[in-house]
Amino acid sequence: MTRIARWATAAAAVVASLGAFAAPASAVGPDQYGGYNTQVFTAGCQSATGAESGHKPGDLLAIDADSAAAYYRCNPSTGGAAAQQERVTCAPGAYFDWTRGLCGPARTVPEMGTKLTAGRAELIRQSPLEAKLGRLNATLVRDRDNGPQDAIWNATITFKDGAGKVLCVARTDTAGRASCDAKRALPVTDAVLRGYTAEYAGNGSVNGALNTVAPATARGGVL
Repeated sequence: MTRIARWATAAAAVVASLGAFAAPASAVGPDQYGGYNTQVFTAGCQSATGAESGHKPGDLLAIDADSAAAYYRCNPSTGGAAAQQERVTCAPGAYFDWTRGLCGPARTVPEMGTKLTAGRAELIRQSPLEAKLGRLNATLVRDRDNGPQDAIWNATITFKDGAGKVLCVARTDTAGRASCDAKRALPVTDAVLRGYTAEYAGNGSVNGALNTVAPATARGGVL
């Protein structure tokens, strides 16, 4: 899983002030533990983050794609076992600053750009006039000008028909992909001609106003 780039020097801060934040994906910066080894991930905790990696507990963190005021601490594991993800909530009025790996004042945390792409759903006929949409799918990634477009894990994706009514809801996996089958049938002509919409509402669920992971929408077709 790709690390989120973060700046920690005056030079990098100047670049950021110019709106050109595009540091290498391996960049790290200072953290609340007093070190310079913190890494923040978009796609959840790595499958193996043991002592052999040189990290101590608290070094490895992951964003919460559904709450700006929370994050996950990746407790190290060994022998290839899955890392334990401990959800942590920031103090009232604070959001998780993914650029620094700590909780800070909500309005000072920058918003991470996102990109959502929707694929083609499968048309499953229920009758000559009605059909369900199967395998609705979409992929959510971090949108950045340079470097990898990191997958965003555990984000809630809502799939809707052409009229804006909910068909189903799913969460993204570690590859950023969410998929589900529609819970109800649609007129065949509507399903084929209007397709569907995938929506990610962002993670500003604390007060509904501020996001640190930006919302995104995409339209998908039907096979």
